[in-house]
Parts: sequence; structure tokens; C-alpha cells
Amino acid sequence: MKKILSLLTAIIIFAASPSYAFEKAVPMDFIFKGGDFREHMIMVIDAPLSARIAGPDGSHFYIDFTGRCELQNTETDDNGIETYSAAPNTVTVRSSAEKTGNGSLAAGLIYEPVTSSLAWLVHSTGPAGTGERWTEELTESEYQFIGFQTTITADVGTNAVLVQYAGDLPDTKEIVLEITDADATEILTRKLISTDDIPGYFQISGGGILAIESAENVDGIRIISYEWVKEPPL
Repeated sequence: MKKILSLLTAIIIFAASPSYAFEKAVPMDFIFKGGDFREHMIMVIDAPLSARIAGPDGSHFYIDFTGRCELQNTETDDNGIETYSAAPNTVTVRSSAEKTGNGSLAAGLIYEPVTSSLAWLVHSTGPAGTGERWTEELTESEYQFIGFQTTITADVGTNAVLVQYAGDLPDTKEIVLEITDADATEILTRKLISTDDIPGYFQISGGGILAIESAENVDGIRIISYEWVKEPPL
């Protein structure tokens, strides 16, 4: 059986990002990805969440997520607009109408990458359904509950290099970088960087050179400012 190497990172995308000369990274961010790797993105709702959207003839649909839910990308149209669908056992959809006449109902989200906007989606499914769709943009307060999670995979033995900022050690506060080289003898290695050496330049296994300008603690999260002087060779 072919060995598969998998790494996960959760990314919340709806906060504004100011422009810096150095790039910023929070724990679990990948600061370098190169070679023969694959990315698969899902949408994640991490907390119980309920929403209401307008339905036909003055009715409303009620969408209830009882806990963590992973929505899969089931469609991307010609304009790049993405549809993410929830598994039936993770969400409940009901209508205020006495009789909907729309068969079974399913729920999901529509994502517009250009504007980073989201909309709720309810659509009918099954042979009794008509294929109708109803959408409504999320309220500002709902955005905080929605995020993306990216799975990165590479076959062992292929030409893929990944560098992930894994946070800092609780005791020493050293910065931890995890370097994955899919065709190396030692596939996963760690580099520890003392905050006393920051700002500075750091050699990464394989030949890369990373400049770290700062490692600031913001609301309990260690954020690094970095720039690649020389990217890891593939």
C-alpha cells in the first residue's frame, strides 16, 4: 500500500490582514510549500450554530448545527464560486411552512473567493425534490464561527518539501519549525529557535535560509514575522 503523508492546519480567513514587509505566521501555518504536494480544503463550523433564511411564499428555513461540522467542497462554478455541503447527519433543516413540497432538504454554504463572502444555502434533494435553491448572506456575527481547514498530502518518496510553524515550547518558549522532506531518509525533522536569537537568519535543513524579524506574543498567540532569503531547494 502506498504510504501517504498528511498534515493539517486550521485557517480562519475572515479577519483583515494588514500589509507587512515581512510575512506573518501563527502556529500551524505553513510558511513554505513546494514540490509534489496536494491540498484539499474543507469548511469547518466548530461550535453549535443556528441560522434562519427566507424560503418561498414568506416561509423560513431553520438550519441547526449541533456541534463541529466539516463541509465538503461539492461544486465550483465557472466563476470560481464554491459550494460546500454538510453531511445529513451533522445538520438539521426544517421549514416554517406546513407543507414544503420540496422533498428532503439539505444545507451548506456558498463561498465567493474574490470578496471572501459567505451565504447560507438550502436546497432540495432526492427524487421528490425539485432542485430548488435558497440562499442568504451570513450576518456579520456569524462569520466568526466559519473557518477553513487544509489537508496537505504528499506521497513518501516524492519531491515535496513543507515547512510548518508549529508554535513554541511551553517551557523554553523556543520557536518550533517542522520540516517535511518527502524523499529524505528522515522525513520529518524539527528546528528549535531561541527567541534570544531573534531577529536573525536561520539555516533550514536542505539548504534554505529563513530570516525571522520578530516573535511577538499577541493575546497569548506567538506570531512570527519572517522572510525567505533562500527558499528550501526541491
